[in-house]
Amino acid sequence: MTLFLAGTGLFLLAGIATLFVGPSRKGLIFAGGAAAAQALLLPAAIKVLLGGGSPSAAVEFSFPIGRAVLRLDPLAAFFVLIVSLGGFLAAVYSKGYMKAESGDRSSLSRYYLFMGLLIAAMLVVVTVQNALLFLIAWEVMSLASFFLVAHEHAKDEVRRAGVYYLVAMQVGAAFLIAAFVWTSSLSGSLDFASFGPALGGEGLLPSLLFLLFFVGFGTKAGFVPFHTWLPLAHPAAPTGVSALMSGVMIKTGIYGILRILLLGGGRSLVLGYIVLAVGIVSGIYGVMNAIAQHDLKRLLAYHSIENIGLIGLGIGMGMIGLAAGQEGIAVLGFFGAVLHTFNHFTFKSLLFYGAGVVYLKTHTRDIDRLGGLVRVVPVTSALFLVGSLAICGLPLFSGFISEFALYSGLIRGLASGPFPRFAALAGLAGLAFIGVMAVLCFSKVFGIVFLGSPRSARAETPGEGSGWLVTPMAVLAVLIVFVGMLAPLVIPLLGPVVRPIAAGGADGEWLRLVDLFRRIAPALAVFGGLIVFFIALRRLLIGTKPVAVFKTWDCGYQAESPRFQYTAGSFAAPFLRLIAPLVPTHQHIAPPEGLFPAGAEYRSHPLDLVEIRLIRPLVGVIRRFLKLFTWIQTGQTQNYILYGLIFLIVLIIWIIGVR
Repeated sequence: MTLFLAGTGLFLLAGIATLFVGPSRKGLIFAGGAAAAQALLLPAAIKVLLGGGSPSAAVEFSFPIGRAVLRLDPLAAFFVLIVSLGGFLAAVYSKGYMKAESGDRSSLSRYYLFMGLLIAAMLVVVTVQNALLFLIAWEVMSLASFFLVAHEHAKDEVRRAGVYYLVAMQVGAAFLIAAFVWTSSLSGSLDFASFGPALGGEGLLPSLLFLLFFVGFGTKAGFVPFHTWLPLAHPAAPTGVSALMSGVMIKTGIYGILRILLLGGGRSLVLGYIVLAVGIVSGIYGVMNAIAQHDLKRLLAYHSIENIGLIGLGIGMGMIGLAAGQEGIAVLGFFGAVLHTFNHFTFKSLLFYGAGVVYLKTHTRDIDRLGGLVRVVPVTSALFLVGSLAICGLPLFSGFISEFALYSGLIRGLASGPFPRFAALAGLAGLAFIGVMAVLCFSKVFGIVFLGSPRSARAETPGEGSGWLVTPMAVLAVLIVFVGMLAPLVIPLLGPVVRPIAAGGADGEWLRLVDLFRRIAPALAVFGGLIVFFIALRRLLIGTKPVAVFKTWDCGYQAESPRFQYTAGSFAAPFLRLIAPLVPTHQHIAPPEGLFPAGAEYRSHPLDLVEIRLIRPLVGVIRRFLKLFTWIQTGQTQNYILYGLIFLIVLIIWIIGVR
């Protein structure tokens, strides 16, 4: 545990150290501190995942925290692995990405200080076992990420996104505070280990407690309808932060849900249905909105909602399997959810880093203004393609393994009597729809952004990103292929994480799961070998023969222009017409006028249905309610002193009454 505490402190110290060095050395200092932290954190986490027990450390605080335990059990170790590695890669990437701000000392200091604070807070969140200390670390995490989202605060849209994000996080925190206070009052302690009796069982009270926790953690994770902060915050933040938030931070919400399940909560068939339904809706809603987006980072943010939905689908399936006494389905569901949590960290971080390179190269995130980048940034294009194939769940890449586990569990549910067949059918249909739509979306993204002809002069100048930018993407791509090709080597590491959640009697089912992936591994190897064989055969047949290159068929029009290309909007238009009621679009049309029109304009902006139909009306109601109390703000100092005096009197009476 000493190694863990030292590694966590190193992230924080590295952030503080950047305050005292020049702008050109800040990134290097922070990346160096993050690298040193890996040497302490990764061995400690991997040792626990290999069966090295659950080291812990206790700290005595004064009232009201009391005794707080930090424990590195397998679930915490798994998330420490993600947070630590994700933090390190974000630090390396930021060294290259923040070069544009190298002349702004205070801006860089803020950036690295809050990034160090965010990573350290996340490490505490996933290990602390005391409710009050957990909430404090949770709030530090939210505040640090708020300052990172609002890094470019001079822009109006960034300020709005930052405030929106902060409010959403506080709403989620309110649910968590209510849940922890209620659970602690029932158990008589702030220690997580005492929560089991309060959270266990199938009665109304445990169910209400679980739902409170689920809403609180689900807001951070980005489940629908608590997702509306993601499409605003991720594009507003610098790309290193976007990747850290999407790939790592939202996983703390998944950690919270799994921790509650591990403590005995959620043992109800109805709760399993609810989580499964939320997961399916989130996945479908996320991918549909992603297809409609023109902003590359906003599109990736909606894909985060989609993938969180897949993780929720797996958790819901596991909960139903537990409640129905189907341990095999529970193991497959929880395993799929846990592995997809890691997979989403790898491919979503990679995709955000690739989007950052695209932005640095072209100074735009508008997909319709991009094109032809494969010629100028070939390495980034290839790595982005790896991330795209992984997020689509295609074979040989990591996303396939976790989605295969989810498919296996749902198919098994169809043949199992106690497992509700309707839930299995709904899960299968939702999973298949999400997979197909993800392929459609990333065909659009890669085709429009990297293929075709450049639509701007910036996209015609060759020049790959620096090693600081490319290296994190390459590391993530290697992890994606490693998990996809060598899953039998990775799966045993997840056993200590999944089996306790899926109940102790699941050991036999776990061995069957390991055997399942050992059997499909040779098929994947043959598939990969065939691809390599045909590529080699093509090169052999072509050899040194001259290859003629022809222009793309253009209906006989030979005046090449980047305007004669498929746009992102036209690519997705047939599908968007089908789902128009679910993904409304605001359109601005300025048609050509006169015999010799000077110009014409068409712009479309997809809207979030939940945002305009639920969040905005709800905010309007709250605003009208709060206006009823505006009489309190009199502008007279003596009145404000009186309010403070009344508050102190009430507080003293309450304290005396409690004691």
